[in-house]
Amino acid sequence: MLVSDSGGLVEEASVLKRPIAVARRSTERPEVLGTFAELIAAGPAIGERVNTWLDDLGALHERLREIPSPYGDGQASARCVAEVRRAAAQAG
Repeated sequence: MLVSDSGGLVEEASVLKRPIAVARRSTERPEVLGTFAELIAAGPAIGERVNTWLDDLGALHERLREIPSPYGDGQASARCVAEVRRAAAQAG
């Protein structure tokens, strides 16, 4: 579980299948609101949300594991390396 004010970290949280409380009033990554991310303005609401998540973190992780990340599966670099190796092998 993460708490951050970083818009970019929202992407990584979805690939890692972890919930993130975003301490902001808006996000550049609305695709994950309601699934991996929740906007929470600064203040006591952050602690309340985090405590709710901690009370049943295992079940939350299970639920998130089934939701695909809108940003991919985190394997782009492995696919690129495989393709470079394949192309190099063909070139001889």
